[in-house]
Amino acid sequence: MNKYSEQFKLKAVNDFLAGGTSYRVVADLHGIEFGLLRRWVAGYQHHGADGLRKKPRCQHTPDFKLSVLQRMWCTELSYRETTALFNLRNPGQVGIWEQQYYSGGIEALSSRQPGRPAQVPKTPKTPKTSKTTATSARVDLPSREQQLLAEVEYLRMENAYLKKLKALIQADELAARAKKRK
Repeated sequence: MNKYSEQFKLKAVNDFLAGGTSYRVVADLHGIEFGLLRRWVAGYQHHGADGLRKKPRCQHTPDFKLSVLQRMWCTELSYRETTALFNLRNPGQVGIWEQQYYSGGIEALSSRQPGRPAQVPKTPKTPKTSKTTATSARVDLPSREQQLLAEVEYLRMENAYLKKLKALIQADELAARAKKRK
């Protein structure tokens, strides 16, 4: 959604550049936030009227992201200045790229597909069993029962372990509270 037209943006930028007043005064005059006006002015100063146009959504390559970060670090630019210089859509995006780079290197800068991940395909349903397979299933019944009993026993042990762990944690917390009161 393009909330403001290019003509409106250009008028606000020209009012700021011609008036010699602060961002806040011009922003209040036009009914916009002063940070938005600052972004428009920076984009206009770096790219002219093209800096005010709506930018299409695009996927940047990891090399481009790295070059943006290196330029920002070498010239000691802020996120806002870097965004204006490279005509990016979102000033916070450079900060996100920097955080990704510090956490995982250039591999972390590689683009992931936007949106929800694809669903795992469902396994096909098995056809209904005939009488011959039904009798073989009855033969396997004791082993199936054994599996279920083993699973029940495992779950009971796990439950007992978790209860004991919870009791130990509560005892430690109680001891810490008692020690704190003294």
